[in-house]
Amino acid sequence: MRRKLLEAISGRGFDEDAVGLAVTEALTNAVRHAYPASQGPVTLSVRQSADRLVVVVADEGIGARSVPARTRRDRGMGMGLPLLHELCTVARVEPGSSGTVVTMGFARDGR
Repeated sequence: MRRKLLEAISGRGFDEDAVGLAVTEALTNAVRHAYPASQGPVTLSVRQSADRLVVVVADEGIGARSVPARTRRDRGMGMGLPLLHELCTVARVEPGSSGTVVTMGFARDGR
């Protein structure tokens, strides 16, 4: 999924590293957390306008929950949302009873 997205936006003026890292983080979170005891669908959709790119990762899993603050010993946990907010011009996580939707917006470089 990630590779096809990056091929589609290649040379169009978006920060491909930021898009790739943010999408990888969102997809990884869906795979790791949405279906803890099973497998299920994860969708990736993309909309592009003249100067914006919107990428949506959605799952139908258990839904994101509020998680208490983690200690440094919990390696690899808790950095995803701050990372998304750093990489995206807009990042929104919408948890629900029927899954989680992560919407990431990116501006074309220089705009």
